[in-house]
Amino acid sequence: MCNRPDCGRGEIDEDGFCDRCDREPVPQDGGSAELPGPEPVRGAGVGVAHVRADPWYGLGLVDSDQGARAPEVPPRSADPVTEEHRYCVNPFCDSPVGRGRAGEPGRTKGYCPECGTGFDFDRPSGLTIAGRYDVERALGSGAYGAAYLVHDRNLATQVVLKALNKSVARTALHERDVLVGLRHDSIVRILGYEHEGPHLVLEYVPGVPLTAGDGDRLETLLAHGVRVLQALDYLHERGLLHCDVKPLNIIRYREQSPAGALDRVRLIDFGSVRSQKDEGPMVAYTEAYAPPLGDPEHGGPTPGFDLYSLGMTLREVCRSRGTDPSAPGVDSLRLLLDRATDIERPSRRFVSARQFAEQLSGVIRQVVAAAPTYRQVARPSALFGSMPEPLHGGLGAARPLAHWVEARPGEDGTLTMSAPFASPEPGDIAAALPTPLSDPDAPDLAGETRRALAESRLALRRRDPVLAERTLAAAGLSDWHWLHAWYSGLIALAREDAESAATAFTTVREAVPGELIPQLALGLCAELRRNLTAARAHYSAVFDTTPALGAAGFGLARVHLLAGERTKAVGTAVRLAEEFRYEREARVAAVRLSVMVLGGPAHPRPTGDDLARAEAGLDGLDVDRAARDGLRAEIQYAHFLHHHDRERLSDAIRELGPHVPTEREYVALVDLANRLRPPLRWRWSARRGRTRHSRFGGTPRTLSS
Repeated sequence: MCNRPDCGRGEIDEDGFCDRCDREPVPQDGGSAELPGPEPVRGAGVGVAHVRADPWYGLGLVDSDQGARAPEVPPRSADPVTEEHRYCVNPFCDSPVGRGRAGEPGRTKGYCPECGTGFDFDRPSGLTIAGRYDVERALGSGAYGAAYLVHDRNLATQVVLKALNKSVARTALHERDVLVGLRHDSIVRILGYEHEGPHLVLEYVPGVPLTAGDGDRLETLLAHGVRVLQALDYLHERGLLHCDVKPLNIIRYREQSPAGALDRVRLIDFGSVRSQKDEGPMVAYTEAYAPPLGDPEHGGPTPGFDLYSLGMTLREVCRSRGTDPSAPGVDSLRLLLDRATDIERPSRRFVSARQFAEQLSGVIRQVVAAAPTYRQVARPSALFGSMPEPLHGGLGAARPLAHWVEARPGEDGTLTMSAPFASPEPGDIAAALPTPLSDPDAPDLAGETRRALAESRLALRRRDPVLAERTLAAAGLSDWHWLHAWYSGLIALAREDAESAATAFTTVREAVPGELIPQLALGLCAELRRNLTAARAHYSAVFDTTPALGAAGFGLARVHLLAGERTKAVGTAVRLAEEFRYEREARVAAVRLSVMVLGGPAHPRPTGDDLARAEAGLDGLDVDRAARDGLRAEIQYAHFLHHHDRERLSDAIRELGPHVPTEREYVALVDLANRLRPPLRWRWSARRGRTRHSRFGGTPRTLSS
């Protein structure tokens, strides 16, 4: 049984790896299969240590339907085998043949000048390798050498032979036992190693290189990226690097299952594989997909080499699906690939396949939340704690009684009052935004750094931005590190500097584009800066992905109402009410938004339908008497603006009196209610010796007994 804390349920296979998390168990004799983690923090902490068990969750969000059927036999390569990979097929000769001279290209057909063996690099069929592999066609060539589809006489089936150049062959020979033992659904099966050539013998997967087909949606292509990351994680845990990840080396094929045909991919071409312990320079790779020369990965390659190559691969494969930056998830995908392939700051790139997959799965979650899937997933963040504070800005509660106490009536009965709601205060936002958790893929923060961040967070909760900034400086984080940027943004909010906070949170979003919390923070900053267009975009992206982040829903409702879109604002509150945690506050907000009066030509007064909707919402609302009377007063004020019924409004305001805490406020409410009542029209009874004037005109009469 696997003893890793983020697994704990898998069985250990014959190779010593867990069949669930694909990693070795932690040694129990004091050794360690991983680098030691940071020393434990005593006292204040930066959240809790968070262990992510499933960074591949994006796969469960995507339908596995297969698009167009892949051809059973791949088309013949359009180009002949490249000259640098043309060698005599006679294993006792192995001389270079078909090479160009004096600027003229080499011949693709002819005879070896050393031994006279014939060659045909246009149509290699008819050749037999190692006495058992009958070559049927050339599949292509690359840095490793040529690839052939062959018929294995011994197994009576088709396999693939990968001819290896001499330098790569040494590595392949050294790693052949490990390669033959690889078992993963997204890795082509390596069947053996032939000294003649030398060649790797691989399973033949009838399919096509990974490309965007006509019917492929963006999430389908991204899911294939997650599958490749699973394969890379499997390799990297075993100390291996693929070193040539590119679209041509990712085969898309149909897999039959009881549920029908499934759309799957496999990573192929292990001719460039090498051990992570190999300190030599990179030899065989495809330049267009590899980090540029001079990059640290060329001096001492790490898993980052493969992750960079996959980033370049996804950029190419998804190019035609990412043309609309306003489409859900497209901007996040751009930021994700920018980080994965950052050549200016290599240390900013992803350090593990799981770290990459977590963010890629988050991007998939944003994409599938939109049409036509409309699949919303509430999932705890891998990097941020929970955020229960709704930051509704007053929408989720009845108007404060002080607003009615301080209201001033006009001649026509309209009231001058405080704004019915407001954007959350910057300091409240800084206190409510969640604490970052320990990154399960980068747990290398020193103890002093973690303690400094914890102290900075405590200072922010005490509303002391000066101390928070001083302790953040003591953490020693790089300016580009997302943790440094996150705390910098919180400190800027505590100082009521929304513009600087937005700049800092943008850095966080660029680093972790699959996370929703940074985008929520950007929406709040945009609202504080009165940039309603940007606020709406950020709030919508978060709320459409998961309504469980209530602060995004309330923010979106505020922005809709400020833009004069009452129906959308109410609809947002109704959607949010489906979340149990925010049900009551959201239903209160729906009632208030239906009748709220902001004034100005861009904010029309509530209609009769709005009034009816608010009254129906109030009837089924479970709130105390004070809140109910407050909401009823708002509804009656909207009724007054619609029907000019002063008496009903006066009665509703008088009902607020018992709920105020002081006699002065009670008197103020009664006075307001009296001033709003319609003027009395007295009818005098007949009295002797008085002259009565008719309200309807006519000659005065003398009243007598």
